[in-house]
Amino acid sequence: MFLASVDVGDIETTIRTIPTGVEISFSFVSADVDLSAMNLASAPNIDGENGDWTCLPLLLAARMSDGFRVRLDGRRMELALRVDKVYPELKPFPVERICLQGRMTFSGVSDADSLFEACNAITALYPEHVVPEWCACPGRTADLVGAGELFAIEARDASGHLCGIVFWEMRSEQSVTFFGPYDFSTDGSVVGELVNAMLQAVGRTRAKNVFNSLGTQSLADHGFELMAELPYLLEGASEPVMHSVWGRMLQEDFGAVVWTHSEFADFLRSRYDALELVRDLRPVSELGEVVQPGSVIGARLSPALSEAFLYPELNGADMGDNLGRHVASLTSAGYRNIFFEIDLSKGWHAAIGSSLCRCGFRPELLLPHGGQSDTLVFRHVSEA
Repeated sequence: MFLASVDVGDIETTIRTIPTGVEISFSFVSADVDLSAMNLASAPNIDGENGDWTCLPLLLAARMSDGFRVRLDGRRMELALRVDKVYPELKPFPVERICLQGRMTFSGVSDADSLFEACNAITALYPEHVVPEWCACPGRTADLVGAGELFAIEARDASGHLCGIVFWEMRSEQSVTFFGPYDFSTDGSVVGELVNAMLQAVGRTRAKNVFNSLGTQSLADHGFELMAELPYLLEGASEPVMHSVWGRMLQEDFGAVVWTHSEFADFLRSRYDALELVRDLRPVSELGEVVQPGSVIGARLSPALSEAFLYPELNGADMGDNLGRHVASLTSAGYRNIFFEIDLSKGWHAAIGSSLCRCGFRPELLLPHGGQSDTLVFRHVSEA
C-alpha cells in the first residue's frame, strides 16, 4: 500500500522461505522514497485530519515484521521484510556437571535431540548473560544449524554423556564469531579441546579471523588476544558485568583501505598498531552531494542482556537527530547497553562519526574483516 502511494514505477517482489520463517523483498527504481517510518524510534503524526497517513502502511509493516534490511544501489532500492516462525520455548529439565569417563570424542552436531540437550545444559549451568538467545528455543537452534547458518561441535565422553559444546556462525565471508565454549564437566577440562576442534573446522573455510561472543572464560592460553572488555549493565545488578571479546588471526593479513572520521581516527590508528595490521586510512569529507531527508537505522534487541545493537541501513540528512531519537527511546524503554556498528568499507558509515560522538557514543571494539571490510563498534556512554 505504501509503495503504491509513491512514485516507484515497476516493483519486483520476491517471497522466499528462510530457515526460521519467510522473507519478502521489494525492489524498485527510486532513491527518493522516504522509509523513515520504519525506524524503531519513528513516531509520525497519524492523528486527525492533518496526520501523515501515507506512512501508516510502512509503519505497520515495520512493526509487524521481525526484521528488515534496506539496500540502495544507485537508484535501485531493495526493501526486505522478515517474519519468523513461532517456536515453543525450552522446557528445562534438571542437569548437573559431568564427571568425565574415559576419552572424549568430538563431532559436528545437527540433530535436534542433541541440540535440545545442549541448550538445556547451557541454560542450566551458565549465567543468563552468556547464553545465546536462540538457546531459549531449541527448535530455532536446530533450524539454524540444519540450514548451515549456525555450526556446532560437541564433546562426549566414553559413556556418551554430553560434556561440552561450542557454536559458531559466519559473521562475514572472512570472519567467524563463536559462542562459548560451554564446558559441562566438573573439572573444566573440555574447553581447550573444544576450542581446538572449532579452530580446525573453521580453518577449512575462507575465514581470516575468529572472534568470541558471549565468552565464558579467558582464552589467552589458547592463542587468542583480548580485543576489548565491554561493561554490561544488567537488570537488578549494581555493578556492570564485563564482556570480554577475544580474537585470533587465522591467515596472514595483506592490508586494506578503510574510511575514517576525525572523531575516531586516533582510536583506529592505536588499534591497528596494537594488532600489527596495515591499513590505509582515508578521511571522509563533505562533497556536497544530495542526500535524501530521511535516514533508516536498524536495530537488534536482546532484552535478556538489556542490549540494543544499532546499525545504519539508509543514509539521510536527519541521521544525527534520528540517532538521538533512538537513544532516547531505547533508554526510556530500559535498555542500558546500546551499541552502534559501522562498516569501514563505506564512507557514509564513517561520516556518522560526528553524530555518534554528539549522541554520547565512544569507539570500543575493532573487528578486522568483520563486514565487507573492518567493522567498528561504538558503545553509548550515558554520562557523555
